[in-house]
Amino acid sequence: MNHLLTSLKFSFILFIGVFPLTSSADGGEDRIFKEWYESRNSGVSAVKLQQYNKLCGSCHFAYQPGLLPALSWEQIIFNFDNHFGVNLNLSPVDKRTMARYLLDNSAGHVNDDISNKILQSFNYEGIVNRITQTPYFVDKHSQFNSSVNSVSVGQCDGCHQNAMQGKYGLLSKP
Repeated sequence: MNHLLTSLKFSFILFIGVFPLTSSADGGEDRIFKEWYESRNSGVSAVKLQQYNKLCGSCHFAYQPGLLPALSWEQIIFNFDNHFGVNLNLSPVDKRTMARYLLDNSAGHVNDDISNKILQSFNYEGIVNRITQTPYFVDKHSQFNSSVNSVSVGQCDGCHQNAMQGKYGLLSKP
């Protein structure tokens, strides 16, 4: 009997740990989902990690992590030693920091309109490792032909005046 009582106590403690007692009355799951839904950004979340801005922005536009899904960022992360032909020479700490930031803020992990549209545009036929290869980007930039300078396509702020803030609607150049 004593063994049964101990087992019941252990099971109850395990149950409480796995399934916390939350309800909408105490601000549990309903509050969390409501906060996440209300935090929706009409563009894509601006880069918040200065280390990322400094490292990536020294060579190209520091793309917001929400412009690619996590699987795409994983391909890029696992190739830091051959980042589109360049060895980034990152320390293990910098690699982990960049990886965590990119994955935590990727499309599917943030509630941004553009990130959600990018994620929805994929048809599960493959993973792309360039923002310019996402179906969403291709569709939105379909008016440009292959003669467009690749630097202008890769430098979002060359055309979108508020790209650094994650707002891609306003064009600074026709």
